[in-house]
Amino acid sequence: MGVTLPSTTPPRTGGTMPETDAEQQAAPEAAQLVRPPAVVVACRLLWFLVAAGLLVCVLVVVQRDELGSVWSPMQVGDSTVQPVEFVPVILVLYGVTAVLAATLIALFWAGHNWARHSLAAIVAGVIVVAVATVRTDPPTMVDAMAIGAAVLSAVTLVFLWHPQSAQYVRDAAR
Repeated sequence: MGVTLPSTTPPRTGGTMPETDAEQQAAPEAAQLVRPPAVVVACRLLWFLVAAGLLVCVLVVVQRDELGSVWSPMQVGDSTVQPVEFVPVILVLYGVTAVLAATLIALFWAGHNWARHSLAAIVAGVIVVAVATVRTDPPTMVDAMAIGAAVLSAVTLVFLWHPQSAQYVRDAAR
């Protein structure tokens, strides 16, 4: 009862089409770019910065009283100046920055050059914040973390701007 219609697909002529299932599965993998070591290291350092930021947030919450005594204005007499509540600000700032960084890391991993530029701007911002934090005469723990963040960020910038990273995003654009 069935009617067989002639096939409208042209016969394979070899050369450009993969012949087997294994070749068809290997073809998309071969089309992907190989990530150079500088890109891999940069992404790992970026993830480490995100994790270190979370650690800093936890320590700020735990040490809020000590930090509040250092960063809040001094109470003189019957002053109506209220202590600064910085914990919610830090948590929201970290949350937004971490989500943005995670998204940009994935886009940089895929070869988007603008994501590399955006990540470099975030990392440069971490350096500026670290230097500004050290200038406020914070407790020793915060001082050490800020210096560590600045050093880690500087190393991350080196790998983001490494010639291998630049070549990787240029090749991915093609």
